Amino acid sequence: MFGRVIHIIQLGRIFIEGVAGRGMQPQPFMMGMMNGMQPMMPDMSGMMNMGPMMGGMLAPRPPGMPPNGFDPMPNMMGAPGQLMQGPMQGTMQPMMMSAGPRPPGVPFDPKFGMAGVSQGTGGIRPPPPRQDQQQRQDHSSSGRTNVPMRGRYGAIIPPGSAGPLISSRTDHASNDYCQHFVDTGQRPQNFLLDSTVIDERYSEYPQMRELMHLKEAHIAKHATPPYYLRADLRALKLSVETFGTKFDSILVDPPWEEYVRRAPGLLKDPEYWAWKEIMALEIENIADTPSFIFLWCGSAEGLEAGRHCLNKWGFRRCEDICWVKTNKEHPNKKLSAVHQELNSVLVHTKEHCLMGIKGNVRRGLDGQVIHANCDTDIIVGEEPPLGSTAKPEEMYGIIERFCNGRRRLELFGEEHNIRPGWVTVGRSLPTSNFNPAVYSSHFKYHDGTPYTENRNPNGKLPLVSPNLLPMHEGIEDLRPKSPPQGSGRK
Repeated sequence: MFGRVIHIIQLGRIFIEGVAGRGMQPQPFMMGMMNGMQPMMPDMSGMMNMGPMMGGMLAPRPPGMPPNGFDPMPNMMGAPGQLMQGPMQGTMQPMMMSAGPRPPGVPFDPKFGMAGVSQGTGGIRPPPPRQDQQQRQDHSSSGRTNVPMRGRYGAIIPPGSAGPLISSRTDHASNDYCQHFVDTGQRPQNFLLDSTVIDERYSEYPQMRELMHLKEAHIAKHATPPYYLRADLRALKLSVETFGTKFDSILVDPPWEEYVRRAPGLLKDPEYWAWKEIMALEIENIADTPSFIFLWCGSAEGLEAGRHCLNKWGFRRCEDICWVKTNKEHPNKKLSAVHQELNSVLVHTKEHCLMGIKGNVRRGLDGQVIHANCDTDIIVGEEPPLGSTAKPEEMYGIIERFCNGRRRLELFGEEHNIRPGWVTVGRSLPTSNFNPAVYSSHFKYHDGTPYTENRNPNGKLPLVSPNLLPMHEGIEDLRPKSPPQGSGRK
């Protein structure tokens, strides 16, 4: 039997050499098969349970190998059972032909025969082009796409758009936003979908969308008229006498030196405050218990100095809200020296707002004071023109939806910051309409006594208080709630 196998191999070599000598492409064939026997293909169910066959055939299925859908080892040639060694003794040992195994990444396909060898060409089938390579070929010279592309996280770049090219450095198709930023100046966050319009953001979450509408209407209904006070905070005394009451939420947007360095000579008000001057503000005198503070601190020295300020004012930091800046509408998206810190090693496209809390508030039990988990700690919004220190308007919504206290104060405000429900203080305001007696009249007990501060020794507010939004049944049903204490796993 072994001699017959050797004879077949020699005949095969003679045949291949003869075909090659006549300039013909050698056709692949299954060696070790006798005349009249068909080669083994993926569906081997008809042959797997047969006993030992004539020389050169593959014997019974190895243990654990499925009868159907079997991807046969490339170009197998049988050997007599008596030559077997190892655990498969009594079956036929596969051996490799010269065509070799399938190239990496080429799946088995029956119409191409064993190991990706084409039945019509006699050669190894070349692997198909990778998806990312094919999509790079589909880009026109203008940099726009001719076919839809899908990004790493499923985002689709439509045909004709100027979206980022496809990176060929990964094993799968993915949008190379970093390279696109280098080429065009468009920041990666420009391509986030539904990032600025809340109604679109919650389009697939009807319960959250309804909650947002209910809260906005409820807040607007109980908001005070907009009040503003033109004053220099270096000279203004922060006290209950000045404002007629303490506050539940305080937003501070100080003129950090970083803002002047970022756009020298372009700021409307070039004066800046050192961080120790900011810390010297007596905000602790007008912050009620409980209350919350939101301190814009840029992306440089304010990140560290802001924590010292919160500590001095009697707050402990509880959150860090990050504003990720887009530049979709910016006239010059390319990098410029005035956009960056002199010592920065990365491109700054964000700013931070530190959030602090005074007193003790429990998410699961103090629902009359706060509604937690309605918003995230990320704001994606357009960067203002160079020289402007305006912050995204969405910050007001985050504060109002979170804290149910109606007494809200903004320090270092400008004219565009004037808003219903808020007292805005700043020296660049055009005029003033603030009166402490009028403002405090919006917060009275039933007997007409003005509410100035929480006098409860333990700092806990009652369910009904003049400074709080009244309870709303629909909002209470829809808002996210923390599980009761002790209901978790043990």
